[in-house]
Amino acid sequence: MELDGAMIGTVTLEQRDAERPGRLRPDGGCTELGYMFLPEAWGSGYAAEACVAALDWFAAARPGEPVALCTQIANVPSTRLALKLGFTEVARFEEFGAEQWFGEWSPVAPRRR
Repeated sequence: MELDGAMIGTVTLEQRDAERPGRLRPDGGCTELGYMFLPEAWGSGYAAEACVAALDWFAAARPGEPVALCTQIANVPSTRLALKLGFTEVARFEEFGAEQWFGEWSPVAPRRR
């Protein structure tokens, strides 16, 4: 994502490794939303705007398919963003040396921007 011609962050939708903890399906396969923004972009709504666009695109491309999101519980702003986007907590587990928050987003209806 760019702001005034400068890169401020990125949003990804990737296949989650079935061997990792946290599952939405018994086979472990699912799509995971990821995001990373520079500190100077935090608190400006850019992450929410970009994630909403990505989720809306995904819902149109793969109707009815859920999306996973995993973030460290200690990362309160990221967890807050996940909840704002409509993710529901489905699990907590230890990974990468920290407690993780694992959530699910299921498309129900198109969202208003």
